Amino acid sequence: MVKAICFDFDGTLVDSEHLHYAAWQAELQPFGCSLEKSRYMAQFSGVSTFATAETLIRDYQLPIAIEQLMDQKTARFLALLQTELPVPMPGAEALLQKIQQTELAMALVTGSYRCEIEPVLENLGWRDFFPLIVTRDDVQHAKPHPEPYLTALERLNLSATECLALEDSPTGIRSAHDAGLTVLAVTTVHTTLATDAGYSELFYSLQAVGEHVAQLIR
Repeated sequence: MVKAICFDFDGTLVDSEHLHYAAWQAELQPFGCSLEKSRYMAQFSGVSTFATAETLIRDYQLPIAIEQLMDQKTARFLALLQTELPVPMPGAEALLQKIQQTELAMALVTGSYRCEIEPVLENLGWRDFFPLIVTRDDVQHAKPHPEPYLTALERLNLSATECLALEDSPTGIRSAHDAGLTVLAVTTVHTTLATDAGYSELFYSLQAVGEHVAQLIR
C-alpha cells in the first residue's frame, strides 16, 4: 500500500534549471570557456554540484579546486535568486494540493542545498507541503546514489514498497530505483528519458501524474 510520495525539486516541481545553467556559465566565463545549454541539460540536469564541478574542471582543464568552484557556483546561484525566483512547473501546485488532501505523506528529496531551495519554497508558499525535506546537506552521497531516498525512507519510517518517487532526470530516477522505490517519471520541456531509464511509469504532464496517483490510492 502506498503511504508516501517523494518529490524531486529542480526540473520536476519548479523550472529552475536555467538558473543553475546560468550560474555555471557565469563561473566558466572568466576562464574563457562556454557551456552550451543543450549539453548542460543533457549531461548535467539533476547531477550534483560536486559531480558537475568535477567534470567541468576535467573537461575544460580549469585551474581551480573542485570545492572552490562549487562554492562560487552556489553563491552565484543564490545571487541570481535575488532577481529571479523559479516558477512552478505547469500543474505542480495543483498536484501538491491534490495529494495534500489525501492521506499520503509528502517528502522533498533534492540534490540541491537547503540554502538553494528554502527561498523558493517560501516564495511559493510551499513549505507546509513538505514536513520532510532531504537535501544535499543531509547526505554524504548525492544522487544517483540511493542514499537521499534511503534517508527519506528512514525518516518516514516506511519501506521502499510503501513509497513512490517522482523524478525528471536519469540521475534522480536511478537514485530512487536503486533505493527500491517505485519511480514515476515526468518529462519536461527540458528533458527526455530513455525507455530503459529505470522508471515504472512515464508521464508527460504533472496533471497525468496526479490522476495516476489518485487511481493508486482508491
